[in-house]
Amino acid sequence: MNQETVQPDTPHLEAAHLEAAHLEAAHLEAAHLEAAHPDAARLEAAQLGTAPLDGETARRPGIPQAELQRAEAGLSVLLEAWQRAIEELGAMLPPAQVRALLALAAGPGLNVTGLARILGASPSATSRLCDRLVAAGLLARAPATSRREILLQPTESGQRLAAWIKDQRRAALVQVLEAISPDGRADLTRGLSEL
Repeated sequence: MNQETVQPDTPHLEAAHLEAAHLEAAHLEAAHLEAAHPDAARLEAAQLGTAPLDGETARRPGIPQAELQRAEAGLSVLLEAWQRAIEELGAMLPPAQVRALLALAAGPGLNVTGLARILGASPSATSRLCDRLVAAGLLARAPATSRREILLQPTESGQRLAAWIKDQRRAALVQVLEAISPDGRADLTRGLSEL
């Protein structure tokens, strides 16, 4: 893994923007078709892969379909940049281990049960995940004040890797945000801060 800051690949980012634009166009086309021919529109949307997973998702009150589609397209661009930023980790550190390492670096002093809650996984699966992080030298188990409790702490290598991941992702986010107008950045920031 290179210690230098690696900028996301601009052609890939542009491809993600194009894909998002094509997705938005397909969604808009499907919406126009549905208005004219509801049954034909559902069939075509299913063939294009633009059909919602269920009818409720697309028909929630207060969320217009066009806004949902634009948000989905924008989120796709952000997630693509986010994932590509740490792509060089590859199979060396799977996404579940990245999430665990980042959670532990952000909130040291967690036990397996607390980490499992954060990850939305079972304690047994989380324990196995931690075993792999310990074997990789990224995590240490330390006794807590209670003899029965074991705390999880990133090792120095784990802390450095977590910091590198955050730096890579932040650099990718900066590149995406620089492509947005100042008003768009302000709107995005305001909207995301409400989550």
